[in-house]
This record gives sequence, structure tokens and C-alpha cells, in this order.
Amino acid sequence: MDIETKEALDGFVDLALITEVLYTVKSGKEATVFACKAHPDTGAEYLAAKVYKHLKHRSFRNDAVYQENRTQMYHNTRVRRAYDNGSEFGLEVHFMLWVGQEWEHLTRLYNAGVYVPVPVRQHSRAILMEYFGDADGPKPLLHAADLTRQQAQEAWQLVKANIEMMLGCNLVHGDLSPYNILVDAESPSDMIRIIDLPQAVDARFNASARDLLLRDVETTFRWFAKRGVRDNAKGFANDLWRRFKRAEL
Repeated sequence: MDIETKEALDGFVDLALITEVLYTVKSGKEATVFACKAHPDTGAEYLAAKVYKHLKHRSFRNDAVYQENRTQMYHNTRVRRAYDNGSEFGLEVHFMLWVGQEWEHLTRLYNAGVYVPVPVRQHSRAILMEYFGDADGPKPLLHAADLTRQQAQEAWQLVKANIEMMLGCNLVHGDLSPYNILVDAESPSDMIRIIDLPQAVDARFNASARDLLLRDVETTFRWFAKRGVRDNAKGFANDLWRRFKRAEL
């Protein structure tokens, strides 16, 4: 663990939210997720800490489609110019925008009842949230989950309901797939958690939102179709978009 990651995690220790870092859950190009022992005062046994990697170690996706219309929030022309030019300061702005977006999206969706991890705290470049798992480890991602056909059908209905609730919050995940949905097959009423939300787009302002919604639905449904689930995924996405545009969600 590098010094900056340790400092980010130590912030949660100082805030009496965690007592120790147990192990790495997942390490990607943009961030690393750690399983942590929760402080008793939180009421949880474990929490997950997502720490975004420092600029020099991070490789963001080509995210122009996700960032459309977002820089309008920067009224400071120096900030806007640095962001657009990709200077070191601009990259730092980009970085903090990306981290802040995940926290904002996570909080907004959780408050609306979407099945996302419970947000606990953002501190610097780290986000602390619900750990969806137990002492044996995190619940599996959908792509690795062993579900019966009936369980797959139930999970797909939950995924559809959550995509609809997200759009009701004006958000499209933008990168939804079996690799960012956690599944607990033993809890039918609380079976999933949708994760990895920094790139979610505001469907009211992003011109690519409809295409991203269709991609989210079709990419995710392919996994379910292979498990015997039958549905018209494209029809669902198109009807959902139609209802969104008519303010019927």
C-alpha cells in the first residue's frame, strides 16, 4: 500500500469510522477497494473503502461522453480552461470531479431507494460505504454468481426495477454490466447492489443518455439470457426512455 493510499484510509480511522484495513477486495485502473473493520460506533461489522489512485498511477477511461455538460459547473474561467486543456491542475480538477460524482450519485440513489451500497462518508479521494458481504468475503459479482434459473429471473426483475429507479433520479449508470452488480442469492428481497457509479450521466442533459441506457440494459441482459431468462431488453429500454421523456417515472 502506497503512502497516499494509507493516508486516505487513515482519515477514516481518525474519524472513528474504521479500526483497521483487512484486505484488498478489488484493484482497478482507477481505484482500489478495501475491506475494513468498522468502528463499533458505526453499527456495522465491516465497511468498504474505495480509494481513487493518484494521478500518476491512474488511467481513466476515455470519458468524454460521460463528462458532457459537467464542466458548466465551473464558473471560474481558469478552472474551466485548465480542465479543457488537460494541464496538471486541470487533471486534478478532473480527478476530484470524478470522485465527487461517485459520492453524489451514490448518495442520491441510495436516498431514492436504489439498491446501491449504503454511503457512509467521503474523505479526500476516498469513499467509505457498505460492505456487501460477510466474514468470508464480499458477495460475488453477477458474472461469477451461481444462480438457478428462478434466482436469475428474480435478479433480472430487481435489476430492471433499479434501472428504472435510477432513471427516475435522472441518472443512467452508463457502464452497467455483470461486472458491477454484486449478488446475494440467499436474500431474494435484498439480492443485489449496483456499484461503480462515477460515470453515471444526467439523462436530462447528456445527448448520449438514451444510447447509454440501451447499452446498460442489453449488456446486462445478455448474462441473464444465457441463464434462461426471457425478455425483450431493447423494448424495455425504449419504453423506459419514452416514459422518462413524458415524465411518467
